[in-house]
Amino acid sequence: MTSADQPAESSQPESSQPKPKSSRRPQMIAAVLMLATAAAFWGASRLTWATVSAEDGLSPQRAFDVKGSDWSPWLTPLALVYLAGIAAVLSVRGWGLRLVALLVAAGGVLAAFPAISLIAGGADSEYAADAGDIPDRYIVLYTDTQWLPAALVLLGTVCAVAAAVVLLRVAKGATMSSKYKTPAARREEPETEIFADYERRKRAAAADSAKAGDTPADADADADAGTGGKDRRPGDDRDANERMMWDALDTGIDPTDPDER
Repeated sequence: MTSADQPAESSQPESSQPKPKSSRRPQMIAAVLMLATAAAFWGASRLTWATVSAEDGLSPQRAFDVKGSDWSPWLTPLALVYLAGIAAVLSVRGWGLRLVALLVAAGGVLAAFPAISLIAGGADSEYAADAGDIPDRYIVLYTDTQWLPAALVLLGTVCAVAAAVVLLRVAKGATMSSKYKTPAARREEPETEIFADYERRKRAAAADSAKAGDTPADADADADAGTGGKDRRPGDDRDANERMMWDALDTGIDPTDPDER
């Protein structure tokens, strides 16, 4: 079929054609959540988690601050991993995106354990002394803990899990939308179906005519009725029929519907 035989609708810009549901927005949401997670872990690693009071018997009592990077050493690496993972979230698809989602959730849960331990059970003075790298000559008197850095870590964990859930939904949606067809393919489908149906009708008419005792010429005349005449060059039947089908589609008539013929 030449481009001149196609209806006016087929020449419309592709912007008017329906688009597949984009997964870019959910991925951007997941990226923002991961950025929030990285910021929460990084901030918590810079805050003071505990203050250890100790003395060595030779000098006045001293207070040692234990930072989050000392109390939970993997907070800073996790923050950097989440920042680097944003690029992967925006580029990978399918099973790769599912794997990234699982890693995002696992990292958030891993970071939550020290925070939950600190909030639920307080500080272990011996662990605090080791984390704060307090010299062995000092004797720990007491340890004060801060709940705010731990709560910040838990907030980052919630953001990480939420990002993982969004990514899993994106991966599932991408699998379901893999059947999307381009506008050109969608325009070709009705044409292919129309001519396939025409050929089926022509063969069925020929079979019925053969059973009734008609000649093949009569069968062709029955199948091609209303599409031209007998005085046509080879190839005119198909061209004329194509034009009539497109004209019918232009006027809202389905040429495959027997009730509208």
